[in-house]
Amino acid sequence: MGFIVQPALQMDWELTGKHQSLQGLSNAAHALASRWSSKVGAIRSWDKAINYRYSFTDTETDFLVIIDSMCNLDLLYTVGHRENDDELIEMATTHAHTVRKTILRDDFSSYHLVNFDPRTGNVKAKMTNQGFKDETCWSRGQAWAIMGFAQTFIWTKDTIFLDTAIRCADYFLGQLRESKCHHPMVPVWDFQAPQEDPQEPLRDSSAGAIAANGLLLIHQGLLSLDASTSATKSNLAERFLDAALAIIDQTIDMSLDKNHARLAPGGGVIVEESGFDAILRNATTNNNEHAHQPYVDHGLVYADYFLLEFGNKLLRMGLL
Repeated sequence: MGFIVQPALQMDWELTGKHQSLQGLSNAAHALASRWSSKVGAIRSWDKAINYRYSFTDTETDFLVIIDSMCNLDLLYTVGHRENDDELIEMATTHAHTVRKTILRDDFSSYHLVNFDPRTGNVKAKMTNQGFKDETCWSRGQAWAIMGFAQTFIWTKDTIFLDTAIRCADYFLGQLRESKCHHPMVPVWDFQAPQEDPQEPLRDSSAGAIAANGLLLIHQGLLSLDASTSATKSNLAERFLDAALAIIDQTIDMSLDKNHARLAPGGGVIVEESGFDAILRNATTNNNEHAHQPYVDHGLVYADYFLLEFGNKLLRMGLL
């Protein structure tokens, strides 16, 4: 819900003051909250998940929560604080704790999907839907974790969420550093998936763009901490800022659709015909072997949106 509604409506409200957009945010937040389970301590992500391996269709017996859901919480916090609705705020924070305890592994890599028993709140299974295998780390899911936990810290100021975001980011960046291919900062689609050609592995440019936004939030969060830790936090903050910039720099160099548009002499922009309808190439939605429709090496709205949002964040932070 947050992915669909918040980016457009919140920006419209902030820029124009349009009441309909603000009301749309509120409606979306309360619709999301209607999927809350106090027994599980989380908001249901999907009503069903079906592929060639499994079929979860009964909401009475299955309660599906995905790592992506961390990035829905910003919507609940935004509306909760504006409307002084402590229930929305508490739902968001409790959901974050549940995800932290159940979807993250000991090394702070992430599962994609956890299935809870809605009657008891117990975990029934931990698996993937879009990654390579249940026990591997789907790179876009890890990016959602980085950004979602960083956003949760920004709202709550609870350092357990900042620490979690940092540890998720350390795992992500560690995987990039181990890459032996060109443009190693452009993530492969799943960090443990075998590659037919190690020099030209299947990437997911959207994972990098999302993670880079999360790293900027970690940078911002570290600089907001108590001044008594100034030297340590400043060095760590700069490390994450540098990593974010490196990811975007390599992503643009490798994945920007070169024929989409170009600056014209004397000003203006020339848009040429292109057979590619996105800003960034090399995204991968789903390459799971059991997917009904694998979708790889293409343009993806997540990649384009978070590339542009990265630039906007730099402007808002005074870094450009």
